[in-house]
Amino acid sequence: MDHFDREEHVATLRPPAPGATATRSGAIDALRVLAVVGVVAGHVWSGPLVDAGLYTWHVPVFFLLAGYLWRTRRPGARRAEVTEAKKRFRTIMTPYLAWLAVTLIVHVGILRQRGSLAPEAVILPLMGGSLNAGPFGAYWFMTALFLSALMFRALERVPLVLRTALIVGLAVVTHVFREVLAPLPLSIGVAGAALVFMLAGQALQHLRSRVRGPVRVGAVCLVVGVVPVVAGVSAPLDMKYGELGTPVLSVVVAVLITVGLLLMLEGVFPLLPGSVHVLSERFAAGCLMVVLTHTYVLWLLAVPDTERSFWVLVAALVLPWAVAMILHRTPLSQVFLGMPRAT
Repeated sequence: MDHFDREEHVATLRPPAPGATATRSGAIDALRVLAVVGVVAGHVWSGPLVDAGLYTWHVPVFFLLAGYLWRTRRPGARRAEVTEAKKRFRTIMTPYLAWLAVTLIVHVGILRQRGSLAPEAVILPLMGGSLNAGPFGAYWFMTALFLSALMFRALERVPLVLRTALIVGLAVVTHVFREVLAPLPLSIGVAGAALVFMLAGQALQHLRSRVRGPVRVGAVCLVVGVVPVVAGVSAPLDMKYGELGTPVLSVVVAVLITVGLLLMLEGVFPLLPGSVHVLSERFAAGCLMVVLTHTYVLWLLAVPDTERSFWVLVAALVLPWAVAMILHRTPLSQVFLGMPRAT
């Protein structure tokens, strides 16, 4: 998956007519936007309620959507892994490196002015992984997204049963040895755990045509997923640190909540006017930038966790999103947003 990629992963609300061009799914874009708001809110505030209500699902959403929108390798296709790497580098790693460079330059300048510049302020962001916090705290996600896509593509060569076993094994190893694996550079130690959500998304892709009444089915999935969280028997996930919560249960809960939200949105969006679809797509174009830069906004605001109000959340969302929507209409869109310039 690349949930920011327009070119291959174009989801449709319904099959296009013969010869017609597929359109983006406003429902999927809306779910991305909702998940990004959840990610930012989870960094603005902290505590058991935030962990249970947000960390349980807000990051797994993106990896499940990856599998849901995944295009299986064509029979006889060669060099699929190379093609995948090139595409993902353009849509994920190029914006990642662009924002890393810009933010580091600004960061070094600010720290030098404050007289607090230390080597680790540059070394840790370049390394990536769970050791980064504060202004670079969300960067782990992008490299995990990149690596998980490459791994998922490579595993297509393996029969489904063995592939499933390998993915489950990777998730177990990541969870058990998370303290060793999570700090590894570029999130290479936690990317494998994300494959379990991609596999679930791919399964949903194959089953989706059989779902009748997506709003009703989605609501059931959502309720069934939320009940263990409310009951306190399902611990939240924190994929950055390889923490998969309560063994098996937390992953199932995350899948149920994500599938529930997705199906409900897919059931509702065909009833909404086209302007809502357009608005959803425009906001989704800025998701990548908001993920990468909202932590820097929080660092600059320097408001203690215990004193952060609703307006801190608004600032951390509105400022990056406003800049992203401007960039989307410039030639810099591909570099900084991972998407072609808006027409």
